[in-house]
Amino acid sequence: MPQSCGHSVDSFTDNQLRELMLRVDCDGFPADLNETWCKEKTRFRETLRRIPQAATPDARILDLGSTRAWLPFHQVLLGYRHIVLNTSYPEARFVDASAIVRDAAPAHVEVSVFDVERDDFPIDDASCDVVLCLELLEHLAIDPMAMMSEINRVLKPGGTLVLSTPNAVRYDSLVRVALGEQPYGWNPYNGFDTNRHNREYTPSEIERLFSAGGFTPSEVTTVGRKSRGAMRVLLAAAFRVAIAPIRRCPSRWRNDIIIAVGMKVASCVDRRPAWLYFDMAERKNLLSLANVSASSECDDPIEIEQTCHAERREASHAKRFFVTGRRDSE
Repeated sequence: MPQSCGHSVDSFTDNQLRELMLRVDCDGFPADLNETWCKEKTRFRETLRRIPQAATPDARILDLGSTRAWLPFHQVLLGYRHIVLNTSYPEARFVDASAIVRDAAPAHVEVSVFDVERDDFPIDDASCDVVLCLELLEHLAIDPMAMMSEINRVLKPGGTLVLSTPNAVRYDSLVRVALGEQPYGWNPYNGFDTNRHNREYTPSEIERLFSAGGFTPSEVTTVGRKSRGAMRVLLAAAFRVAIAPIRRCPSRWRNDIIIAVGMKVASCVDRRPAWLYFDMAERKNLLSLANVSASSECDDPIEIEQTCHAERREASHAKRFFVTGRRDSE
């Protein structure tokens, strides 16, 4: 059952929630909020049911990788007066400092630009009551536990983390494999960065991720099942019957979106879980091979030495980071 958060989003009709979303007064992403609501209303409603309402006027919520679509819900439905919206793509206008929610009580809304897996969050220790990580985890390409560690740091003891992410073992993924298609969701290359679904997770992995990050997962569930055509619906139904006896991943963990709720109960427990990270000794060997390759492609001894020095330094920084957990700039 969903966690009780002290507010009744279920007393709002779909149309009322859609109208509330449309009260954000700025352009940006998503470009068409009506279309976004129609496609994602199940995910929005189920996520909102699990976000705690502001308990005090000073309560602070941090929304990582946010979009303008969420601001009216934070400010009006949930009652937050201190809101931090994060983005690493300010030029894309996922969020904008000029955003205003029409007919809403005043709130201090801050847009904070940082990369959740490369940067230390520019936020004080134990200063947030709630952190949201919605449809962001699957985009991380380098170090997801860096984000989990920083979420732990900025949350107050007993604070709440609400996370949503596509489910790697959803019925639709099984259908895609059966049809010879890529099982991941949105994963095109764009030619200049890694903004795509780099890794999708299973519900059991999300439980382990929360535990490694110092959170007790009070709920890990899956929601939503979009119709993608009659043939795919029939194939999904066949898979439901065929895999029903597999108890390690029950049918309630086979829907499209994972939603997880956890409470901060300790500092980060395991900065680099073995099930999620590979041995850096292998990484060092790969870098050594790269040194040899780079040297063999150049006849200039000075350039060879500079290239080798740079790659040895990269290997040293990588080893130091994965041994100590500290970035090379620290």
